[in-house]
Amino acid sequence: MKSCRFGRVWSQLSSTLQKDSRFQHDRSSSSTSQGNRIKHVVAIASCKGGVGKSSVTVNLAYMMQRMLGKKVGVLDVDVYGPSLPFQIPGDPARSVRATPDGKMISPILHEGVKLMSLGFLSPGDYAAVRGPIASGIVQRLLTEIHWGDLDYLLLDMPPGTGDIHLTVAQTVKVDAALVVSTPQKLSLVDVDKGIRMWEQVGIPTVGIVENMSLFTCPYCDRESSIFSGVEETTARSEGEAANSTQRLAQAFGIACFHRLPIDPLLSRPHTVFSLAAASTRSAWRVLLEVARDVERIVERELPAHEVPEVVHDREENRIRMTFPGDKTVVSMAALARTVRLGCRSASMWDEFTGEKKFREEDIREDVWPRKIQTAGKYAVRIDWSDDHQSLFPYPLLEKVISGAGE
Repeated sequence: MKSCRFGRVWSQLSSTLQKDSRFQHDRSSSSTSQGNRIKHVVAIASCKGGVGKSSVTVNLAYMMQRMLGKKVGVLDVDVYGPSLPFQIPGDPARSVRATPDGKMISPILHEGVKLMSLGFLSPGDYAAVRGPIASGIVQRLLTEIHWGDLDYLLLDMPPGTGDIHLTVAQTVKVDAALVVSTPQKLSLVDVDKGIRMWEQVGIPTVGIVENMSLFTCPYCDRESSIFSGVEETTARSEGEAANSTQRLAQAFGIACFHRLPIDPLLSRPHTVFSLAAASTRSAWRVLLEVARDVERIVERELPAHEVPEVVHDREENRIRMTFPGDKTVVSMAALARTVRLGCRSASMWDEFTGEKKFREEDIREDVWPRKIQTAGKYAVRIDWSDDHQSLFPYPLLEKVISGAGE
């Protein structure tokens, strides 16, 4: 049965590589995992399937390589439904090579980007395996591929928030996550959950890409938000979110939000849009903006004097936020209850309508933070005395405290 064979795929892989004439040794590659020097790892994730996450991953990789001059690799971590083989022209599986000792695998190289997928190693098979086996396969994909020198390794994650995501977080140091969604409400149902899952394991979500966000008429060039309904046509004040996805980004303090328009070339099989499309196309320009934002955010090392300290003043029951500077120290504080009311989680605010789901009088006056801890490089997580949990990106927390005037 294929399911049994797939469960043993990696244990058989070394001998297969050595026996199969297709998998010739790459003498130029190092044979040790220590040979990998990867500066940044970014997970491209979604909580629903079919939102275009894999397309965004591949095209982001080629944008970073071609337009930003980065050394980039892409690892397809979706062992249940690997899609990378269907996005690359030709038959890339024929180019897979083992390292000289057969202990590692060299990724294929296509147009300057290194690529690897279980679909290259076991073409045509499907993964009818249980979670622990799938996690084991992913762990070996993460540790036994010889990438060499890379500026970025992009991980094309499977949908959801399951075992594979936790395996990735425990196996490699992931610098950031980029979430891909679509304007439909169904695709947003679990996005909040997904962002919180990444934060729970100390990985900040630095951007959201809303795929299929707009349709541009080929005759009049007018843009229409065909999946967002009348909500998009409503006049809004400056700075107010235009739709549910953007409201979710604002709720988490995620400044990197991009609307990727529909483009037929983006969904064409065995075609890399970033390489095939003209730079005048709207989707091409948006993908370049996403690449630049990811580079700007991930590579920006926050100096110690820019990272705020967030503590609880027990005597006054206030949340205090302090920004140490080179010469001056800026400090601000607000009552703990004020900060609790400023939480933008899905349990308190409807992510689709932006309306409150709670009554202020139900939040106790003496509510206090049981625990405050950093979540990645950009946020803090607060566990409250009423068993509520808040995730505050620093810009959002600063806005809540400074706006309180207390």
